[in-house]
Amino acid sequence: MSDTIPSATLGPLAALLAEIEQAPPLRQLLEQILDAACRMAHADTGIIGVYDADTDVMRTATVHHSVQAQAAPVYARGEGIGGHILATGMRYMGRYGDLPDPRTKVILDHQALGLPIRWQDRLLGYFAVSVAPPRRFRSTQIETLELIARVAAIAIEHSRRQEEERRRSSRFELIARIAADIHREPDRDALLQRAADAIHGVLKFPNVDIPLLDPSDPNMLVVRIRGGSYKRNIQKVDYLPISGGIMGAAVREGRTQLVNDVHADPRYLCPPGVKAARAELAVPICLGDRVLGVVNVEGDRPFDDLDRRSLEVIADYLAVAIDNSQLSGKVSEAAVLAERQRLARELHDNVTQILSSMSLLSQTLGAAWQRSPAEGERRVARLQQLAQTAFAELRMLLRQLAPPDSASHPAISRQGRSFVGLENLRTQALPGALTKLLAAMIPDGLSVKTGFSGYVPQQLENEEALYRVCQEAVSNTVRHAGAKRLRIEAAVTATEAVLRVADDGRGLGGEFRPGVGLGSMRTRVESLRGHFRVSPGNPRGTLIEARLPRADRDAEAAP
Repeated sequence: MSDTIPSATLGPLAALLAEIEQAPPLRQLLEQILDAACRMAHADTGIIGVYDADTDVMRTATVHHSVQAQAAPVYARGEGIGGHILATGMRYMGRYGDLPDPRTKVILDHQALGLPIRWQDRLLGYFAVSVAPPRRFRSTQIETLELIARVAAIAIEHSRRQEEERRRSSRFELIARIAADIHREPDRDALLQRAADAIHGVLKFPNVDIPLLDPSDPNMLVVRIRGGSYKRNIQKVDYLPISGGIMGAAVREGRTQLVNDVHADPRYLCPPGVKAARAELAVPICLGDRVLGVVNVEGDRPFDDLDRRSLEVIADYLAVAIDNSQLSGKVSEAAVLAERQRLARELHDNVTQILSSMSLLSQTLGAAWQRSPAEGERRVARLQQLAQTAFAELRMLLRQLAPPDSASHPAISRQGRSFVGLENLRTQALPGALTKLLAAMIPDGLSVKTGFSGYVPQQLENEEALYRVCQEAVSNTVRHAGAKRLRIEAAVTATEAVLRVADDGRGLGGEFRPGVGLGSMRTRVESLRGHFRVSPGNPRGTLIEARLPRADRDAEAAP
C-alpha cells in the first residue's frame, strides 16, 4: 500500500470545507463529517464529541448509527476515548477494551482510533472510530482521519465564531430597541416592562427582574417588573431588603455581581415556588453616585463578559429614562430638543460609524476564513476590537447624561463629556488617536497615507472636533466612495489647525445633497469659529477640509 493519501479522498474533504462555508447547523455539519470519515476508513463505529469547558466534559455531538444506543451523552476525564483525550490531550490507538474505563461494552475487542480536535492550542473536542477484528487501520486511513479531525476543528471553530457574532448582533439589536422605547414610552413602569420583555425575548435569558429602590425606604427593593418565567409564575409585588441577596449586593456595592454557581454563593435567594437557577447576573442601575434599581437576570448557563457589558449599557439607558421620568415636568421643550440633537449627532458621528465598519467587516469574514484561517483570525480580532469600542462609546455617551457634579464618574467631570478616543487625544494628541482609529476602520483593499509632520497639539475641544470630522469622512469613503486610496493630513499653520481627508473614489456627482453626517461635521467645526468645506478631489474623488483657529495646548498639558 502507498503511504500517501489517495486523491479520491481529497474530493470529499473539499466538499466538507465548502459545506462549512454555507454555515449549516453545527450538528448537521458534524454528522456529515462523521459519515464521511466512517465511509473513507470503512469504520464500524464512530463518534464526535465537543468539549464543554464550563463542566469540563466531552459532550457527544453525533455517533455512527451502529452504536447510537450505546453512546453516553457525556464523558468525564478518564471515561472512554473522549475522557482519555480530555485527561491526556493525546490521541488513542489500540484495543478499545484496554482503556482504563471503556464505556461502550459491545466494542471491547475493536481496534479504536481517537483523535483530539484542536484549534491552535485549544481543545475543541474529539473524534473516534473503530473497526472489528481482525481488521486494523492502515496508515493511509489514519492520515485521512487526521485530516478529517482538522476539518472538524474548522467546523466547530467556525460555528462558534458565527454564534459569537450572532450574540453580539442580538445585543446591539436589544440596545437599539430599548433606546427607541425610551423616546416612545413616557410611562416609566411601562418602559421598564418593555425592557424586561425585550431582554427575555432577544437574549433568551429565562428569568428577568427589574426592581427599583423604594422611594420611601432606600433599604428596600420593590420588584414589580419581571420578564420570562418570573413574569408568568410570580403574580405579586415583592419587597426585598438590600441587606441580603445578590441583587442587594449590587445595590450596596454599586457594582455588577456575576455569579455562575449560585449554589456555592450563600447570598443567593430563590423565589418560593420556582426552580432555582444556575447563574445570576445583577447590574445596578446607577445615575451618578445614586443607585436607582437593578437589572437582574438568571439562567441555566454561565454568563460571560459580553452579557455583563450588554446589561451595563442597558442599565445606563434605563437610569437616564428613570431620571427623565422624574424630571420631565421641569425640563423645557427647547432644552430637550437641543439635547436630542446633540445626542443624535454624537450617536451618528461615533457609534453609527463603528457599527457600519463592523457590518462591512463581518461581510468579508466567510470568504477570508475560506482563503486563510489566519486571515479570518485577524479579521475577527479586528471585529472584536470594534465591538468593544462600540460598547465603551455607548457607555461613555450615556454617562454624560448623569449630573455633572458626579464624583463617582470621572469621565463626566472632565469638561462635561467624554468618549473612548478622548483619552488617546489626551495622551497622544490627534495624530496618535487617528492612527488607532484608522487601524480599526480601514478595510483591506483601501490604501491609506497620512501626513502629520506639521501638527502641533491643540486644545482637546478642537482636537475632538477634528477627530470626529475625520471619523465621519473616512466612514463615508469606506461605505460610499468605492475608493482605492485615501490621504489624511493634519497640520498647524501660524493661525489655523487644518485637517484634510481626500479619496480617489467616485466623487460627489451631479445629484449630490449633503446628509446628516456632513451637516454634523459642519456644525462641529463652525461652532468652534472654524471653516468647513466639501469639494471635488483632484483629479477625482472628494476632498473634505476643516479649519479651526489655532489653539495650542498649554506646554505642561501637551503630550
